[in-house]
Amino acid sequence: MRVLKAVYMDDNGRAKRTTKWYVEFRDQHGRAQRLPAFTNRAAAEELGRNIDKLVAYFVASGGQVAPDLQSWLIGLPKNIRERFLKIGVLDARLAAGSKPLREHLQDFLASRRAKGATEKHVALLSARLGRIFEQCGFSEWTDVTGDRFVSWLGRRRQPTKDADGNEEAGISAQTFNFYLQTLKQFCRWAVLERRITESQVGHLSGLNVRLDRRHDRRALLPDELAALIEKTWDGPVRLGMTGPERSMLYRLATETGLRVSELRSLTPMSFQLDESPTVKVAAGYSKRRRDDVLPLRTEMAADLGSFLVVPEPNQPVFRIPDKPAEMLRRDMQAARTDWLNDAKTDAEREVRNQTTFLTCKDDAGRVVDFHALRYTFITNLARAGVHPKLAQDLARHSDINLTMSRYSHTELGEQAVALRSLPNMARPSANSPAARAPSPSPAVSAKPPAVKSLPSSLPRRGGFQRTLKGANGRTAGVAAHHEPLENKGETEYSARKTKSHRWDSNPRPAVYKTAALPIELRWQVSKSTALTSPMRETRYRSRRLSQRLSLSAAEATTSNVAVAYRRQPGLSMTAAQPTVNGRRLKPNQL
Repeated sequence: MRVLKAVYMDDNGRAKRTTKWYVEFRDQHGRAQRLPAFTNRAAAEELGRNIDKLVAYFVASGGQVAPDLQSWLIGLPKNIRERFLKIGVLDARLAAGSKPLREHLQDFLASRRAKGATEKHVALLSARLGRIFEQCGFSEWTDVTGDRFVSWLGRRRQPTKDADGNEEAGISAQTFNFYLQTLKQFCRWAVLERRITESQVGHLSGLNVRLDRRHDRRALLPDELAALIEKTWDGPVRLGMTGPERSMLYRLATETGLRVSELRSLTPMSFQLDESPTVKVAAGYSKRRRDDVLPLRTEMAADLGSFLVVPEPNQPVFRIPDKPAEMLRRDMQAARTDWLNDAKTDAEREVRNQTTFLTCKDDAGRVVDFHALRYTFITNLARAGVHPKLAQDLARHSDINLTMSRYSHTELGEQAVALRSLPNMARPSANSPAARAPSPSPAVSAKPPAVKSLPSSLPRRGGFQRTLKGANGRTAGVAAHHEPLENKGETEYSARKTKSHRWDSNPRPAVYKTAALPIELRWQVSKSTALTSPMRETRYRSRRLSQRLSLSAAEATTSNVAVAYRRQPGLSMTAAQPTVNGRRLKPNQL
């Protein structure tokens, strides 16, 4: 690859160089090619390097385009892409990106029709995309950018004023998302058809429609629905439909959840009124594009038996007008007027007039249109306690969240009734019967206090253990002796004076028969222990005793626990005050 400026002869026969730089390269067949580039040499050299990479990848992959060069190809001028197409290093479908967007739009709409989309849906796509291309200034793929598209939608969301000076609200968040979804669908189709390499709007996200609701529907209450069906039966002809036809239409819509397009497609052949009555919606009219068979109530099947009297089997049962919502609003207004006139007194009429019974718009701004009858059907399933999965199947939804969150409406009174089923956790007040009831006696209700035994580390009550030794000096066994409390002063046990026993400083605790007796502990000091410092030994024994009894040092000396030490010359301790050689120790000396 090399870049150069071509030389040509002007009209006067003088040689001149071109203003543009040219790129010379070898194509996939090894032939030399020359391509006009740009007036800037650096841009021309960058173009030449990308061309070499494009040709090399085309040869190595058997006719593919390098992934990192796909976005670069879209941004090239139209004449360069057409030259690549002529040379053969570019696929014809990728080169089609140079065609106007209007031509791509026609191909896109044709593909939608081929996949079974209705003409109404195709017309909607054509209108939205045509408006986007015209008002955003998109003529080719290189013009499509996310920033320009979002800016246009943002301007459309701003309120405007009409010719009379009245302010008109901009598009809602839901309409914003509809336009975004349409353009994304068009770009995804172009990527799959390899007309472009990537979607220019794939990274954009929609708005939160909950913050800007313009057309929330509400479900009719059972009393409202019953009054509407009854009053409509005796009503006049509206928009080409008689009162019984409209009444039967509203009743069928609220008992099956069929949409208005599906109701229009029903013929006498769509109903099966035998032991298991059903209604069938053909796949061509169903939103899911498949045959839907729904059950019917036996009462509805009995009434339809006398209603389905048409000259031809393939003739529609209901002659639904183009604006069924307008027909429903008129019937609701007439039913509300009759309901208000049925009031017996003026006061009752005034109370009824303040309610939203059979109104097309309630206090929360929710409206009633023909699709609200489908809302009513799904809401009644939820009120009847139908399992969510069964409700999803009857509503023919692919997502259960759509069934339970958007289409199922509950009233505040129903929520209050549901709360009453929860357990009452309120505290009883002072005047309540529960608070005035006498509490049970502790002697009857409470368990008797458990007698806690002393830890095993404390010595037995007045006891010691004697180690018996054999003739060779080895230990032969241990003999335990327990002094009775009554004989404490008399029984010092003469075996203490012999050399064949050993005092245990940590014997097992004794078992007391009563808790009323004072606890007496005898801390036996081994004979081999030399008390070099009586005051230090006294302080140490007192601290250890307080720790074992979980008492403070002062509590240990003033409690009723009697501490008896082995008699040593000049050392004694009583329950009241320790002494050394007849001299009492102060508390700070312990």
